[in-house]
Amino acid sequence: MNSTPAKINSPAIFFIIGRSRSGTTLLRSMLDMHPNISIPNECTFILQLSKRYKDVKNWSPEVIERFIKDLKKTWLFENLKPDIENFRTKHFSLNPELTYQEICKQVLLSTPLALSKPDLLYVGDKNPSYSLNLKYLHQIFGIPCKYIYINRDYRDQFVSLKNAGIEIPNIVVSAKRWVTAFQSFIRISESNSQNHIIIRYEDLVSEPEKKLAEICSFLNIPYHSQMLEFYHTETLRKSFSDDSLYGIHKSIKNPVTRDKIGSWKNHLSIRQLRILDKISGKYEEQSGYKSCTKINLFAFMIFSFSGYLLYYFTLLSSHFLRWMPFEMYLKLSGGAFLGKIWNHYFRKN
Repeated sequence: MNSTPAKINSPAIFFIIGRSRSGTTLLRSMLDMHPNISIPNECTFILQLSKRYKDVKNWSPEVIERFIKDLKKTWLFENLKPDIENFRTKHFSLNPELTYQEICKQVLLSTPLALSKPDLLYVGDKNPSYSLNLKYLHQIFGIPCKYIYINRDYRDQFVSLKNAGIEIPNIVVSAKRWVTAFQSFIRISESNSQNHIIIRYEDLVSEPEKKLAEICSFLNIPYHSQMLEFYHTETLRKSFSDDSLYGIHKSIKNPVTRDKIGSWKNHLSIRQLRILDKISGKYEEQSGYKSCTKINLFAFMIFSFSGYLLYYFTLLSSHFLRWMPFEMYLKLSGGAFLGKIWNHYFRKN
């Protein structure tokens, strides 16, 4: 018997990485219009199920059935909507000595959007949680995969995050996560730059055709102009619920616009701006986002101390989750758990 885990001929996989409210959904919607690309709806199953399945070497029917049962428990599974029977049938025609990576790819390929495209060359996966777990994701999928990072001005990102009522809308937590995600991608991409690319949100909405052509070149596929037609309602309803389209993702129903660039100028106090600039502005040379304020160290420590405590508490909490029994981990690791609690009890409407 072959001791090397088998691989199957199928479309390659790539990931869209970026902080929440940084344009990941916009980029996903654009690329999904390409005839050679399918990017199913957001779901956290790859990271959540890796705790139990990433080292499985023999995907017997029994293991597959347990995997399917756990898959249905993952956060946002109802958005993914995979054809379970298609996935199950496909497995029986494959060598059971597959990798976890290949199994995850087959889940993505069993979704309605992927099954509707006969000329697929890529299946993508987009999830903001990857931005804070990029090292772990990279350990699972490694160098051969391609990674697209979309970055947004940390000031606009915080304003959008706060308005959306997701995660913990604390200015220090937001800034530190922006830095952590950006630094992590830069550090990982240095060793394999040909499979990593950074796109700025501001450039994507200012020159969408140019940036999409750049991404197509990165993926070695032809450019298709229909990617700019992502906002047609009949197309979006295949991907988003009405609650999402008229709620958190309502802007996706419109053509690309630059209107949200620089919105922080009308929504941030000088103190908030100084804290954001102090934490994230130091990376202006790499990110291209120039800070515009200064704050002395004593004032910064006074205003940001509680935020740092909260940030490190969330960091420790996420590490603690990984040590929990699988079933408990599965229940608590989906979505921004602490953010949900914060917004439920403390958010001011």
